[in-house]
Amino acid sequence: MKLYTAAIGIALVLALSAVPVFATSSDACWGQATAVFAQTGEMGEHASQEPTPRLGLHNLARALYEAGIIADDSMAALGQFVASSMGLNIDACTD
Repeated sequence: MKLYTAAIGIALVLALSAVPVFATSSDACWGQATAVFAQTGEMGEHASQEPTPRLGLHNLARALYEAGIIADDSMAALGQFVASSMGLNIDACTD
């Protein structure tokens, strides 16, 4: 299950295109990252649009944490992982 969840996370990351972003550090990493995804049209569908059971972002973060891929199960850690994996330069994600 952990491998399956990690694969979903990596597929999510690979499905998005890389765009450099420069923003103030007062904004949250995940907020800045999702703004980039929305601007590029790569955001995808909300979890409620998927057939059940759906994973959801926090559950994805938790699964990646449990698999040892990210430092903790927060949205900030998920944002850092996605930004890093995509080569994005998002100021709030570099802390």
